Amino acid sequence: MVKNILLVTLYDEGNIGNRLQNYALQTKLLSYGTKVTTLDNCYTTDFSLSFKLKMFIKRVLAGVGYKKYKVDYERYLSGKSIRLSNINFDTRNLYKVIKKKTDDAFNSDWTFYDLAVVGSDQVWHKWRDDLNELPYYYLQFMPKEKRTAYAASFGFDEFPKNDVQQHIKGIMEMNKISCREKSGCRLVKKSTERNAVRVLDPTLLLSVSDWKEIEKQSCSISIINKKYRYVFLYFLGDITDEYNNYILSIMKKNDINIILDFFDTSKIKLKERGPAEFIKLINNAEYVFTDSFHCTVFSVLFNKEFTVFRRQQAGFENMFGRIEDLLASKNALDHIYGGTDAEATNDFNKLYDESVAYLEDILQVYE
Repeated sequence: MVKNILLVTLYDEGNIGNRLQNYALQTKLLSYGTKVTTLDNCYTTDFSLSFKLKMFIKRVLAGVGYKKYKVDYERYLSGKSIRLSNINFDTRNLYKVIKKKTDDAFNSDWTFYDLAVVGSDQVWHKWRDDLNELPYYYLQFMPKEKRTAYAASFGFDEFPKNDVQQHIKGIMEMNKISCREKSGCRLVKKSTERNAVRVLDPTLLLSVSDWKEIEKQSCSISIINKKYRYVFLYFLGDITDEYNNYILSIMKKNDINIILDFFDTSKIKLKERGPAEFIKLINNAEYVFTDSFHCTVFSVLFNKEFTVFRRQQAGFENMFGRIEDLLASKNALDHIYGGTDAEATNDFNKLYDESVAYLEDILQVYE
């Protein structure tokens, strides 16, 4: 039985979904009696001086009535708050974290660890201009027999031309592979003839009661304390006029007058704005509107009324498949605004069992 696990994932202090999936996979692995260390590659979302200057200018423009700049500035403020709250969440809830820059991982001694697990999230996407980024996320600083992936995601259907060989080498040298999306499994098969197991995002491996325990860590939220009815907005991309009109129509139909936008610091004044508050605001909402995968996950888990929209953000046009896969597995495709050509599979329970079986398989590799 594997005892010491190195968990390698995207470690983004500014991303709530990312922190939740890290916590979830760690927690599931710990439930088997293992010890889990998360590796933080020290990539930071700290804002540069030039970026801060741009935000100052937008703050001034927002103050004289420019609506677009007001939205941008509110996002900047909420981003700072989210980052600090995520750090606090990790301090409370991650078993152990060690920090090493990507390059340093290849010059370190990892013999203490019986197994390395990469995932979940879009670990095989390549987000930065770093020659070692893909080798790092393909665990090439570890012996081949210790390299495993849980719910790894690419975020695209074809490899970028400049990265094809790095991806193929990385996949071929993995000991065990699982992907979060069907498209990821297809890409692995097409490029290497290897079969990847399709598994659930780790946030779906924990129960509703598990997540309600995290919700208890939330700071006080007055609108919930007063039991007001509200809709919850969590959009990572733009809310178009079309989207906004649809949201308002649903509110009118259901006689709801309050909108809570997670990124609007002027309307939701919170001591913390992290994963626990995110969960609490979803769980207590009358209706949820989002373009986010993990907000969709928690809307499903808490059995909420919700609508999910295609994200209006450059570079994310091909990332809707993960949401379609999830909703197809729950026979809930009718929650997609504008409809979809995807077909219901209604196989969530089967995927859950296969996800658990895959984890148990990789943990028994060294028995």
